[in-house]
Amino acid sequence: MAKTAAYGISTVTIAAPGENGAYPSSWEGTGTFSFKAIVKDSFQFNDSESSDNDIEIEDSDQIYASLQSSAATKGFTMDTYDLSAEAYTALMGFTTADGWNTAPATSNDLIKAVQVVTKSIEDFPSKTFQWAKMLIKVTRAGTLGKSGFPNLHLTFKEQLNTNSSGTPISGHRWKLTDGSQS
Repeated sequence: MAKTAAYGISTVTIAAPGENGAYPSSWEGTGTFSFKAIVKDSFQFNDSESSDNDIEIEDSDQIYASLQSSAATKGFTMDTYDLSAEAYTALMGFTTADGWNTAPATSNDLIKAVQVVTKSIEDFPSKTFQWAKMLIKVTRAGTLGKSGFPNLHLTFKEQLNTNSSGTPISGHRWKLTDGSQS
């Protein structure tokens, strides 16, 4: 039986979401972007539970009602030192002309499918994680000074995934990269 931990990042790739909640059929070629120069240990899950607003009344010491005030969120954050024209185009919609990389007049939400492949080490096998539809927010971070490099900070948040009928379906899956399952 293989150990179940995941170790290190091999690749992180984004692609156009598939039709009707499907995962992309390919994670290579046109419309995909694979991150380079991922900042060491910057990939961090940040799932959170839904929160409730407890309603209390004066004539009881018990909670009168509990209302959900926010939904649970699932996702992760990651930083990359990749400040290439390709990264700015894929992540922030920049265009390139006459050597200039130009920001769009307005920014749109970036909705992509995401694939993360971990590294294998000793008897920890590589795993492939996929999300069918994620909202990606990109901000610039870091410093231009001599003490570090500027980077792009990305927040990935899983979005509702639906089939052609509009019924919610799973939007996250994983497997051992070599195809076997333990």
